[in-house]
Amino acid sequence: MRKLLAVAAIGVVAVLGSAGAADAGSASRTDHGQAASNRSYEIALIGDMPYGDTGRIQFPRVIDEINADHRIAFTVFDGDIKNGGERCDQWQHDLAAKNFAAFRRPLVYVPGDNEWTDCDRASNGGYDPNERLALVRRTFAATPHSLGQRTLPLQRQSAAYPENVRWQYGAVTYVGLNVPGSDNNAPQFDSSGKQVDGDQAEYDGRNAANLDWLDKGFAAARAAGSKAVVVTLQADMWTAPTAHFADTKKKLAQLAIGFPGQVLLVNGDSHFFKLDKPLTDANNQVIQNVTRVQTFGSDQNHWVSAEIDPGDPDVFTFHQHIVAANQPTYVSP
Repeated sequence: MRKLLAVAAIGVVAVLGSAGAADAGSASRTDHGQAASNRSYEIALIGDMPYGDTGRIQFPRVIDEINADHRIAFTVFDGDIKNGGERCDQWQHDLAAKNFAAFRRPLVYVPGDNEWTDCDRASNGGYDPNERLALVRRTFAATPHSLGQRTLPLQRQSAAYPENVRWQYGAVTYVGLNVPGSDNNAPQFDSSGKQVDGDQAEYDGRNAANLDWLDKGFAAARAAGSKAVVVTLQADMWTAPTAHFADTKKKLAQLAIGFPGQVLLVNGDSHFFKLDKPLTDANNQVIQNVTRVQTFGSDQNHWVSAEIDPGDPDVFTFHQHIVAANQPTYVSP
């Protein structure tokens, strides 16, 4: 099922209906297989799957639909390869790698909290989150290319933060960041003041790297003459606790205000589809060239696509894709 959602520069307008798009496979290509800057193309946006046994049955159907849609140039996965109650064992990472390898076209992955920050929970196996993050980096960020059967060249930030990525596709600059839920892995304290979660040193270093990578991403977009910047991260930065997302939101606001094109923020974490404009300036005014799309996940195993049209001042148009076989049997109230 396809539902079209068009984004205007001063707001979000939902329109139901069918939509045509350029076939990503027929668009003219550069030497790296990237669409020419004046061509339209579509990308798939997913995350927070598979969750549990049901998710492991349903996620392959999502992959099959994306693979069958020849308009899709590549897929972005915004974190969480498993649910928050399951163990963070090796087989989960192996399964995610197998799932990502099933995508016929490129897939770019950014980490979620369920595969590293939350792995110290007893139910998750009591792992050291830093050790699990190292495993994520070895498994999914070890080469200068995306995942998937076809790949995209990626620029990785550094040996210390290889999961932070940037790539150019047509007239759009893409930035991926490791900003997980669970308050960005910052220290959390109980009522007595005892620290019960998080890691100050890890948070400080990665937060500084993320802010620097955002600066460099927007600088690269300006240098390329990009019509838009897409920033992908896992956390829903507007769902509590939010204290340690403040730096990221402030930096994104500063950069978006100074950018002449459109800015798209993609996140998962909250498991339901949402399209809005939540970023505000110092006077609490909506920054109107910033749109946020939150992807499906958990027990809603569906996907979102974004059509990118450099000739449209708004650049982005969004489509919901409801996988029919993944819908539950509804009970009338």
